[in-house]
Amino acid sequence: LARESCCLGLAACRGLSLATTAATTIERDDGTKEEKKMYFLNERLLKAFGQTTNYGGSALMESNVQNAMRMDENRREEVRSSIRSEDNSFEIDTTEVGGTAGMGEAALGAYREMASAAVALGRPDVLYSLLILCVTLPIWSSTPDFRERYSAASLLGKTSATSEGNTSELRQALRPHYAKLIPRLLRACNDPNAQTREQMTALWTRLTGTTTEARALISQHLIITTDTLIDDATNKLWRARVGACGALAEILVGRSWVDIGGGKSATNDIDETQGAAVRLLRLYKVVMRCMDDVRLSVRESGAALARSVRNLTIRLCDPSPVEQTQDTIRERRSVSCDTSVAASSTILPWLVDYGLNQSCAEAAGFAVSCLLGIVEVAMPVTLEPVLSGLIGALLMAMSGLEPAALNYLQVRAAGQDVDSTRGAGGYERLERIRLQLAQNGPVASALTKCLDMMKFISLDSQKEVIPHLDSAIRCGAGFATRAAAADAVSSLSSSCPAAFKFSGTSTTNPTVRLLRALYFASERERGSGARGKMAHALGNLAELAPGSSVRQLALRACERYKLATGSNDDPAARRAAAAALRSIATRASSQLSDGGSNDIWCKRVLPMAYIGQREKDIGTLWKEVWDEGAQATNSLGVDGVSCNLNPQEKLLPFLIKSITDALDDVSWSRRLTACCALIELSETALAPLPQPINKSSQASKDFILRMKRRAKASSAVLFTCTMLIVKSRLWDGKANLVKVTSKIAGNWASTVKVELKNASTKDGLENEFSNIPVVGVNAWNDLYQDDGWFLRHTVDRLDQENGSTKDKSKELSNEEECKLEDKMLDFDEADNMLRNEDTEDEMINSSPESVDMNQSKSPSSPLLISGLCRVLLEEAIPPCRKSHSVFYDSDALPYRASVLQGLEELLKSTRVDPKKLSVGLENNFSMFLYDKVAPFLISMIEGHECIFPSQVSAEEEGKPPPLIIARSIDCLSAAMWNQMHKTSSANPFSDVGLLAKLFALNCGVGQAAWTIREASALAAATLTLKAQSLYLRKLECIESLLDCTVFCLQDKKFWRVRHAGLALLLCLCQRAGKSNDRVHVARSLPSSSDEDHLMLEALLPYKEKILQISRSSLRDSESKVAAIATNICNHTAWWP
Repeated sequence: LARESCCLGLAACRGLSLATTAATTIERDDGTKEEKKMYFLNERLLKAFGQTTNYGGSALMESNVQNAMRMDENRREEVRSSIRSEDNSFEIDTTEVGGTAGMGEAALGAYREMASAAVALGRPDVLYSLLILCVTLPIWSSTPDFRERYSAASLLGKTSATSEGNTSELRQALRPHYAKLIPRLLRACNDPNAQTREQMTALWTRLTGTTTEARALISQHLIITTDTLIDDATNKLWRARVGACGALAEILVGRSWVDIGGGKSATNDIDETQGAAVRLLRLYKVVMRCMDDVRLSVRESGAALARSVRNLTIRLCDPSPVEQTQDTIRERRSVSCDTSVAASSTILPWLVDYGLNQSCAEAAGFAVSCLLGIVEVAMPVTLEPVLSGLIGALLMAMSGLEPAALNYLQVRAAGQDVDSTRGAGGYERLERIRLQLAQNGPVASALTKCLDMMKFISLDSQKEVIPHLDSAIRCGAGFATRAAAADAVSSLSSSCPAAFKFSGTSTTNPTVRLLRALYFASERERGSGARGKMAHALGNLAELAPGSSVRQLALRACERYKLATGSNDDPAARRAAAAALRSIATRASSQLSDGGSNDIWCKRVLPMAYIGQREKDIGTLWKEVWDEGAQATNSLGVDGVSCNLNPQEKLLPFLIKSITDALDDVSWSRRLTACCALIELSETALAPLPQPINKSSQASKDFILRMKRRAKASSAVLFTCTMLIVKSRLWDGKANLVKVTSKIAGNWASTVKVELKNASTKDGLENEFSNIPVVGVNAWNDLYQDDGWFLRHTVDRLDQENGSTKDKSKELSNEEECKLEDKMLDFDEADNMLRNEDTEDEMINSSPESVDMNQSKSPSSPLLISGLCRVLLEEAIPPCRKSHSVFYDSDALPYRASVLQGLEELLKSTRVDPKKLSVGLENNFSMFLYDKVAPFLISMIEGHECIFPSQVSAEEEGKPPPLIIARSIDCLSAAMWNQMHKTSSANPFSDVGLLAKLFALNCGVGQAAWTIREASALAAATLTLKAQSLYLRKLECIESLLDCTVFCLQDKKFWRVRHAGLALLLCLCQRAGKSNDRVHVARSLPSSSDEDHLMLEALLPYKEKILQISRSSLRDSESKVAAIATNICNHTAWWP
């Protein structure tokens, strides 16, 4: 009441000052005189009013009690504010000073706003009109006398019938000043002080009338009001910023593009034309600034403005017509589309360039929300001009909006995984979480909607997206961006395949650049999730890329795979190469049908896949490459061969070339995988073919040509393998190399040469097949026929490099693991690594594998079985200068044992069917081999010095390991020849009686190793089958063999020893003839009734002993032992 009384009093003073104003005559320059009124009283009133509102002074000062109460309340407020949120801590406590309780400077804010408006207009009389309009108490109009007394006419000296008429007159008088008054009044209506808001709201209501009238009045001055409030929103006074944001939030509701200025789109807010586009950009800048303001009140008001601006933006970008009437729908749809295009073209670039990069989380969230809203309502035709840039910006924002704490946690988890046994589990789990968060976020939703719109826009606009995808992969600071870009490539490859069709294959082709970027990124990514997405996208893109570019990429991937082994071990690079080729094979299988002029798929990729599928970690990837590529080779054929071949045989020359190169590699791991590949090939493509059933000319021709290919491949493999075996260095996998070498040589160690020679002569193909890979010749100093290898080459067995060399991959230290942060990849190396200026022919020729397949390194003469046996024997048996302890150390022992096992298999393969070759010829070579290897093997067996005293070494350094002794006995057994007997007095190693004693000695209780006892019993069984009957039926020999059986049956712990002893007894019974069990019958054993009768007579004295042994074994706990005992009983049942 006091404040409104003052307002009316000031208005009365204003009227009084107008009535008593003195007039003064002023002379002008032209000599005329003008009468001017001097407003001295009005100026003094205005000055006094300004001082009162500025300093809050009042005659009614608060008492001491009121001051104490206010100070106590302030202290309580401080305690409450200390537990508020961090945002509230920015609010500065502005305790009002002066005036009575509850009245001070802030309470006078409304009057200060009125005074400032009057000063800004240059019309002091406006202040008094506003003062009269702000009076709202009903007491001033309670009676007609009061209405007449305190009306505007009475106070200001004007005449009017009623107060209502006076109010209308005041509104009409202030109408010319609305353009400047409305922004100030609206800002004051949203002032943070409640009293100011109430007073100014009442003033606004009386000044503008009803809500409809106020809306129309604001619309009439909307542009100037908006511009003024935008400027006030950046004022240094926080109360002004709060009020301006609140006022803007109210007046922007429901506005159209034309309402805020219209016009075309704009790229910045400094254009000369102040249209709707510039005004919209200024609004967004104001929102971003206010949402990051230091004052909580400003931030809250900015959030309200942000919601209003977002709704306005979505409304402007919505192309649907506002009024769905029958007459105006078509016209309004056209106008709405134009408006939507202009609004989208204006705000979307700003949002993706600046909005998403805001450091304030609330501001960035507001930008994301606006993007989602725009993409939700916009049509493809409206977003087409900016869609490519929008997709690129959204991709970059995938990592930009991700919390940095996630990257920190993942790096720390990687460091902890180094010291733990969990591998990369923590890192992989955090990566999956980060990818899931990114894919389920709002940015990913907007990106998905934009990608769905791609198929509805023009082809030129679609092609503009490809460089943005390439830039996102190359310049993305986080793997979330690169993973999202890879997903985008996969999506567009299926929905918009024509967008990737560009001319040319060089680096100017965006598709080629993108293809290379995907491969390089997949190689550099550490997480499996991101790597998988890169490889998936690469395969989809390879289907659309030029064939030459895909082939060049495949060649580079093969080279990178080879270089990432050995001392440059890089598992990530190997996995990336395998994954890239696997993705191409499975998702771009049409590319496999075109290998170019050099046929790189058959010559390079598929052979590497065949070898790589044996690798431990990435073998499944290579297996898929081989399976898909093998299907693509079904249409291929072999020159001159009419029948269908399996993929291994079709690609045999290329497979062998890759395998031999892998065997010659410095990486032990590549050698090991090559050996594993050879093991499979040795069962199929590196073995002789059986004779064809069809005896037609074409079948014989096919047989000869296929055998020629297999023999040539086997010869090349054997040459490479033997050259590696003779080297003294040991490495993991060399044992497998020895086994596969023995296997391949054993496949050809037969009478194939005779069969081929007959077949080729019959069909006139004498020159088609000239050499057999392996032959049996009685030569001990040659490795290959007539080469004098052992005379010219001496293997240094005292080489310091002799020992196991293991392939140790490089491991990152804990500190290096912690440095692997999620950051932008360096793509400077990508285009250098995958350079495009080289042609495909140059890439092939520059490779070390560019040698002609028909000129692969292979000897001109076949490998000798005897030479290979000598090589293996020298690898397994230590020379006289080498101690057993050094030769059979912990690393070398498994290899030496494997060498002896390979020698055993090779010796067994020399056994031939006597129906195909005469026994005399076969025995001649078998006798030669036995005479050469037997001295070395017998020297390793315990007790040989007692039985063969002439061969005892004067200086025996040590005892061989039991495993080596057992393997030596197996080899000696495999070397035995049919009708074995002592050939001369100078050579006692073929003496049947001495051998039987040696085996009985090693079956006895003095032998602790059960493997030696078992091997001795089985060797004695073989000797029983191979020995000539004349020497076998001697009593001394039979007793030694029976002693072997008895000694073996005394072993109650190992059933295999007992089984071997009974197997010896069964073989001895079989030599008597009429055996019902043909398991151990020698195929080359002559069937002579006289010899059987003589053998039976020699065994009859021991019948009771044999029956006692067999019957006692029937109760054995092992079923196999009981079974063989039953067979012995069956054989002896017909004996007299």
